[in-house]
Amino acid sequence: MSELRVSIESYRGRSVEIGEGVGSHEQMKVVQKRSEHFVQPIHIEEARTVYERFAPHLLDEIEGISKALAISPNNALSLFSGYDLPKLEGLGCTAVMTNEGYVRNYDFGPDYYDGRFMLRQPTECYATCGHSLFGIGLHDGMNEYGLTVGLHFVSTRFHQKGLMAGIIVRIVLDTCQTVEEAMSLLEDLPHADEYNYSLTDASGRSAIVEIGPLSSEVKRSETLYCTNHFQKSSTPQATENSLQRLTYLENHPVIELENWFDEFKNPNSLLFFADYDNLFGTLHTVMTKPKERLFKTAIAGSDEVIAVDFEDWLNGGTVNNRYVSAAL
Repeated sequence: MSELRVSIESYRGRSVEIGEGVGSHEQMKVVQKRSEHFVQPIHIEEARTVYERFAPHLLDEIEGISKALAISPNNALSLFSGYDLPKLEGLGCTAVMTNEGYVRNYDFGPDYYDGRFMLRQPTECYATCGHSLFGIGLHDGMNEYGLTVGLHFVSTRFHQKGLMAGIIVRIVLDTCQTVEEAMSLLEDLPHADEYNYSLTDASGRSAIVEIGPLSSEVKRSETLYCTNHFQKSSTPQATENSLQRLTYLENHPVIELENWFDEFKNPNSLLFFADYDNLFGTLHTVMTKPKERLFKTAIAGSDEVIAVDFEDWLNGGTVNNRYVSAAL
């Protein structure tokens, strides 16, 4: 049995100042060590060009991280930009979207988990809250307009130079207000691999964007279910487990969003997994109610639900910086 430990962190100010705060946190050393294991030498100027076009404020955040870690800005860009990484394959992630909001499980191995839940309010872009990936990326999150985005790995079959999915989620949340804006930006961003992106916003609109380096499709409906294969593509690359989860969701009786949240985080649910040694264990469950700017998250193995009134936090409210620990 291992311990899952997640820090809850709040940052406000200029992006470079937020980067210094993110980089100074003790958990960043863990993220740095893991990044050094995965990352290969990248073309620095190419990465800068991509960021200057889509998210120049993140160059400032990476600069702040470099100061905190006492490494060069170029080294920090290589480690944390998520650009031109080697193939990184994931397994599970399940989401449901209704006109009430969004519920999702993130499934992977704890050794590859940042263990950080971050609230950021930069001066240069929209504020966000969500679970961190490689320091500046996000597995899933919500921004100040209620836009909610999560990633779902599909395949590396067309892997090419581009951005990792966690950085794409962050850029979308930092710069878009609605599902429509998010879909447009996803079309423009350089994708390294094939992923589903589950989206919902404060208007109650939702979408699944099935996208990769070569093509994209969009699925729209009042209620949507997303797992780890393409549903509209002619070559869906579906795994048996992904198909089983989707079938279970589609045949499930209609329930309220809070009930979905309870089911997703229930260790006895067919949507919750514990095969952590094989990179297929549920690490966290999130729920957002975009109209209310409410974000809830539960760490696997813990009975505690962390509820964030994001509207209140945006207006100067506090969320206590602390750790949540659980046994897996």
